[in-house]
Amino acid sequence: MLYDDIIMVMDNNGPKQVFARDIMTKKFISAYPETRLLDAAKIISEHNFDGLPVIDQNGLLVGILTEYDLMTITSGVNSSFLEKILSDIHGKNSSGPESKNITEMRVSDIMNTEPLALQENTTFEKLIQAFIAHHRVNPIPIIDTKNKVVGIISRADVLRPLNLLGYGVSNKK
Repeated sequence: MLYDDIIMVMDNNGPKQVFARDIMTKKFISAYPETRLLDAAKIISEHNFDGLPVIDQNGLLVGILTEYDLMTITSGVNSSFLEKILSDIHGKNSSGPESKNITEMRVSDIMNTEPLALQENTTFEKLIQAFIAHHRVNPIPIIDTKNKVVGIISRADVLRPLNLLGYGVSNKK
């Protein structure tokens, strides 16, 4: 496979295996479960992120909020008006997250509470396998042994070494 060439990099002592900690983004933006959903969506949009890790007050991973989550809920919000009318007609109350006014929603209302996360000592090969196996997942939070988020890795982070080696450059003359 193409990525076999970059799993090992050279340092002063010879080949060295690449780990998540070597390519992860260490300065990342996160959200709290109680963050207003619109504020988190604004951060994702303004920074062109694919998602945000959701942490507690101690920095421990409690979930993830992704563009996919936002698209899913906004499609529900668009149909909620019709659902509200129908429930009023039939005397039923809706109790799902889409029944809330979007301005009142919090990250905890729609975040994935069981996100895929990897340890900082995960190999480059395992990172690629994770993205292939979980194609809708992006980014992946990187955690330490105590579940504290220490970074994130996106598909772009994984592809960056390929670009550095010239795999993304056409050799046409």
